[in-house]
Amino acid sequence: MVTMDEYIEQLLAEMPESTLHDVVKNILDEPIPEAVKGRLLKPLQPRKYRPSPPPRKAKERKRKAIEEEFDPIPRHKVLRSVKDYQDEIQGLFEENNELTFRQTPWALGNFLRGWQLDVPRGQGADPRAFLEEIEPQIQKKLEEELKALKGGLKFQLALKVDLVKVNPDGSEEYTDPVLRHKQEAVLQKSEITAALRQAFPRVLETLEKWTQRGSGWAVVQVHTLWLDIARYQPLRGGSYIPLPKKLQDKKAVVNVKNGDDHCLRWALRSALFQAAKDPQRPAKYPTEDGLDFTGIEAPTPISQIGMVERQNNLAINVFGWDKGVIVHRLSKQPEDMPRTNLLLIEKAGKFHYTWIKNLNRLLYDQSKHREKKHFCERCLHGYSREDLLEDHKPECQGIGQTAARVEMPEEGKNKFTFQNHHKQLPAPYIIYADFEALTTKVEGSELDPTKSNTQRTQHHEACSYCYVKVRCDGQTEAPVEYRGPDAAEHFLRALQEEERGIKGVLSNPQAMLMTRADWETHRTARRCHVCDGLLEGDSVRDHCHITGKYRGAAHSACNLKLRLDPKTTTIPVVFHNLRGYDSHLLMQAISKVEGRMSCIPNNTEKYISFSLGQLRFIDSAQFLQASLSKLVDANKPEAFHITARYEPDHRKRTLLMRKGVYPYEYVDSWERFEENKLPPKEAFYSKLSDEHIDDDDYKHAQRVWETFGCQTLGNYADLYCRTDVLLLADVFENFRKTSQKQYGLDPANYYTSPGLSWDALLKKTGVELELLTDYDQHLFIEKGMRGGISMVSKRHARANNPAVEGYDPKKPNSHILYLDANNLYGWAMSQPLPTGGFRWVEDCDGLAGTIKDQPADGPEGFILEVGLEYPQELHDEHNAYPLAPERTVVQKKWMSEYQQGLLGAGVASAEVEKLVPNLRDKNHYVLHYRNLQLYLSLGMKLKKVHRALRFEQSPWMEPYIRMNTELRKQATSAFEKDLYKLMNNSVFGKTMENLRRRVNVKLVRSHEEDKLRRLIASPSFARVNIFDDDLAAVEVHKSRLVLNRPVYVGMSILDLSKTLMYDFYYGQLKNQYGDRCQLLYTDTDSLLLEIQTEDVYRDMVAHAALKTKRLSGR
Repeated sequence: MVTMDEYIEQLLAEMPESTLHDVVKNILDEPIPEAVKGRLLKPLQPRKYRPSPPPRKAKERKRKAIEEEFDPIPRHKVLRSVKDYQDEIQGLFEENNELTFRQTPWALGNFLRGWQLDVPRGQGADPRAFLEEIEPQIQKKLEEELKALKGGLKFQLALKVDLVKVNPDGSEEYTDPVLRHKQEAVLQKSEITAALRQAFPRVLETLEKWTQRGSGWAVVQVHTLWLDIARYQPLRGGSYIPLPKKLQDKKAVVNVKNGDDHCLRWALRSALFQAAKDPQRPAKYPTEDGLDFTGIEAPTPISQIGMVERQNNLAINVFGWDKGVIVHRLSKQPEDMPRTNLLLIEKAGKFHYTWIKNLNRLLYDQSKHREKKHFCERCLHGYSREDLLEDHKPECQGIGQTAARVEMPEEGKNKFTFQNHHKQLPAPYIIYADFEALTTKVEGSELDPTKSNTQRTQHHEACSYCYVKVRCDGQTEAPVEYRGPDAAEHFLRALQEEERGIKGVLSNPQAMLMTRADWETHRTARRCHVCDGLLEGDSVRDHCHITGKYRGAAHSACNLKLRLDPKTTTIPVVFHNLRGYDSHLLMQAISKVEGRMSCIPNNTEKYISFSLGQLRFIDSAQFLQASLSKLVDANKPEAFHITARYEPDHRKRTLLMRKGVYPYEYVDSWERFEENKLPPKEAFYSKLSDEHIDDDDYKHAQRVWETFGCQTLGNYADLYCRTDVLLLADVFENFRKTSQKQYGLDPANYYTSPGLSWDALLKKTGVELELLTDYDQHLFIEKGMRGGISMVSKRHARANNPAVEGYDPKKPNSHILYLDANNLYGWAMSQPLPTGGFRWVEDCDGLAGTIKDQPADGPEGFILEVGLEYPQELHDEHNAYPLAPERTVVQKKWMSEYQQGLLGAGVASAEVEKLVPNLRDKNHYVLHYRNLQLYLSLGMKLKKVHRALRFEQSPWMEPYIRMNTELRKQATSAFEKDLYKLMNNSVFGKTMENLRRRVNVKLVRSHEEDKLRRLIASPSFARVNIFDDDLAAVEVHKSRLVLNRPVYVGMSILDLSKTLMYDFYYGQLKNQYGDRCQLLYTDTDSLLLEIQTEDVYRDMVAHAALKTKRLSGR
């Protein structure tokens, strides 16, 4: 029998057309069924626990295209049901009843404290069951804390969970995220149970979102639980506070002049027993009001208003005032209950409830329109008619986000173009840095086989650092190195000295140096070198204030944009993997130095960037997503100018260019640095990754030790750290030069690659996008946002052809083929996309009759909300790949018995919205008009067009996508190829930017007790992360949400990408093979197919239609 490899070579040799040759070769480059089989099957198997190493990339190996049985869920490998586990789990709890919390010290003036529980083996495999079992211990701990604090508290549960992912080559990858929920407030012991019942589902929902991202992550075990406690001194309404004059003038608020602490009750009285005259006087209201305030404190905190509602059958909203009305609390009572709106005002730290008698009047000046307005209580957006408000409410409530005041761009100020001209200017100075750390053993951390296998065994302490400073013209100073106690604090103080020196340079700009050629260039200049606009007599000479070099002719306004202000110019400090490691070392020290702190967070634990004064710390891995060693390998040797400057010997430099090895866990004390010989190979073993270095790596370490004349392990450690810094500097400097050459932008002025690529796109295309000013249009488009489809359509298939083992010639030939759409989103981004001109269609019935005929590349396009019928006769044909997938919460009644068993085991949750392809009719379904055209052509029926949004469109992104594609073809190094691919891929992420998910994190030092108290008491307080006794990060919800991004671009790209996948499957594959082609599995841009045909590869050659579809392996 001919082997598959031999067969492929024979097939390729027969192909006359080079295009088809490339297509088929790329298709066969992916392992077709096994990659998917591994991803789907292995996460479902019960696993023997092993310690969780950090995420690591599996070793690469040559992969072959093979065809064999595809069975993602064999019967003998299905998880047992929850009932099967009950006895086992109960036995483990009885055997290991030492579920005790370990206390962490109070932090920040006795405001914060944490408790940690190390989870015994076997008790964390099912997160839901574990939380149910541990609930009594958590409740007891909260009761103890509440009693000790003699007041209120806010608590947060955090679970550290081991997740595993099976890679396409069968290797396993691990990660261990910390899952948190919004803090719950407790003022009385009786509130604890209800608070826990709120907290548990929210933690599990967070876990569900992690495992349902299409990444293939599955739960192994919960291994640590934290209970974070914050002392809660709630905002309480008290005695009378005068209204600010602006609010008094509105005559929209009744402010009773009570002399006691019962202002909430007085505010409710003013609403329930309305006084026509002098409503501010307490005498106007009965004291026998019928209100039940049993158990309600006075002054009353916002957290007890729910109790007031339940005891009095009321629905109460609470708003606040912060340069405008903001939302503190919206009632969860049934919608048909009338709302009582209260305004909580503040003065000098005291708070007071008032009754809002007319919310529309209170909010009126937040709108620029002068006609009467009706405002939504959730988003505070105004409408000219009450019926429009009622139409809006279901859409606004459906977004599921925390309520906030929504602000849209103003008409006339809603143009979105490239504006960041100052980011074309190279950062005047940049610093590259790295730490090394001691991994000291934690006392008592020896693993007990009966206890938690995830106890903390190591403490990481920064022991040395190195940094190098690079000027905008490439000049550098010698690397600065330090090894000794308090290395992180020492590092920050050294950088503050650098900051002072750089500010001194910026304060004394160099005089301009003009050559004869410069004068001629300036004389003949017709366009501004900054904005590319015509000069038209407004021309000044722009020069570099660091070097004095003439840069070009510029408008005077543009020249001012490039001014380097010594008080505001930032200094980038670059680490590789700052978010994942180095930031934790820095956060342990940053509170010990003076300076203004701020951060741009992903969450309370990981930051895109943070700043100390004018030092801005960024992560090069947010731009270049590979390990440093791979980035070094991808660059040409001649790119390493800085490394060569400090290591001119070519032989030595060649040694440094290879990935080094370091005995991280062996270096567990300061005495290790005094050892005078290289540690043995066994010392390089890593417990975290459970890996040894190989003989070749150890020989390399020996050569480095000998070649560089290391006398001690300290010398070797210093060399290792210095080498990483110099190599990082060269890699990132090469990245900066390439970016400035091709895009005219300096990456050092950005935080991430999506921000850089988005500006590069706007700058290259010169597009002017129109931002939406109508909030309902924004909600309308958000409703149509749907990601990629991921689903298993058929659970079992077996290939049968001469190239596979067990071939049965008596049965029809069949193949299992894995196809992947090459650059799917790049294709979608090259299509006509919206640019502006948004307006509602008035004649939706007329549009329904003509929508089929709208050209794909016409100047106008549409996003529609429609009713669609999915005819019964299509159900069998479309069952494997249903059209028009919906975002919906899967109901338990829809699930099979097996799926319900998984739900009970904590594998799935019915509370998280998922993208579900289904055969149901669609009601109020929002989609791009080209998707609608395709769905109708494939047999769906249009019942009604409810709403439609018309827009102007053009293929405005296509020049940028094409430019990067061409640059990638011309690239002369792997680094450049990866860069141009990244610049296309990352710009798509920016089109999908969801401003609702942004978080606001405040860094608080120990001496800022009043600031911390107010943040914790705030209704917008979400969670807190304690770094040490002196520093915490507090996350608060945004009370004001400015929606100023062109979300319609991302929505259109997502929808258009589905047209290519559906069209290829139904228009090409099903059209060619009919029922002989079955979809087994799909994940966004891939199709795993079972095709009955004599030879599927010869079919590809015979049918040239594949040339235009270009489906191939990546």
